[in-house]
Amino acid sequence: MRLIHVTDAHLTSLQRAGADCWRGKRALGYLSWQRKRRHQYRPERLAALTEAVAEESPDVILIGGDLAHVGLPEEIAAATPWLERLASIAQVMLVPGNHDVYAGDSWAAIAAHWAPYLGVAMPSDAPSAEAAFPVEHTRGDVSLIGLSSACPTPAFLATGRLGSSQIARLATMLEAARQQGRFQCLLIHHPPLPGLAKWRKALADAPALEALLRQYGTDLVLHGHLHHNSRHVCADGLRVYGTASASSITALAPAAYRCIDVQANAGGWDIRMTLKAVHADRERQVLEEETWHRSRRA
Repeated sequence: MRLIHVTDAHLTSLQRAGADCWRGKRALGYLSWQRKRRHQYRPERLAALTEAVAEESPDVILIGGDLAHVGLPEEIAAATPWLERLASIAQVMLVPGNHDVYAGDSWAAIAAHWAPYLGVAMPSDAPSAEAAFPVEHTRGDVSLIGLSSACPTPAFLATGRLGSSQIARLATMLEAARQQGRFQCLLIHHPPLPGLAKWRKALADAPALEALLRQYGTDLVLHGHLHHNSRHVCADGLRVYGTASASSITALAPAAYRCIDVQANAGGWDIRMTLKAVHADRERQVLEEETWHRSRRA
């Protein structure tokens, strides 16, 4: 099975945004877009990366959120054609990011426009992303579990939260996956472990999530949020990868995606990870590549 991780596309434009951009935290987000983000995150780079992903022939495309900038309903609608394009390539699994669930009116628009890609049964009935998640897609002996860490926050904060009820539901999913001997891959926007992000951008309940991941022997976690590539291997073999923005043109962290190939065998799984950058001339550069083995749990 081939999984591709893409995150933090920031594909929308605020060029024609109305008065809603000048209320509360959105005013700061608009200024950030006007001064910096619209120059750093470019649609032409995202288009090149999307075509590169198509040529990889993935089975599932895992999207780590932050398609928007300030979570306006019109931004959510504007991002939908990109999701439709990805869905024409492979199955899409999406979790929201903090820039998607930016304000109180964001989740209703996400539920209305992105429901086919979120995987939640009745997203419009859920009062928040936290209430709608986690979700699980099972393909063969691989469990793909999506978590929502996105929630509105005060100005100058980009923290995340799972909440006790989502964590409790996650424990049930992980236990079932362990009993059935499935490979466990989690998708989340915020870094999942304590210390992987500064406090202003951290996951508030990362310690509780870390305890669950270690208790149930989770194999792989993919996240975004930090806009750079990162790798963390825990003592128990859990691998945590962060991937740079899918539309970035910065020299230090150009647009990137990860290919994860999972091959089952009698004793467990052989996994290969390849991290690729996409440059201005559409050239693709392999930044990292590694293979490892995970034993099947009893």
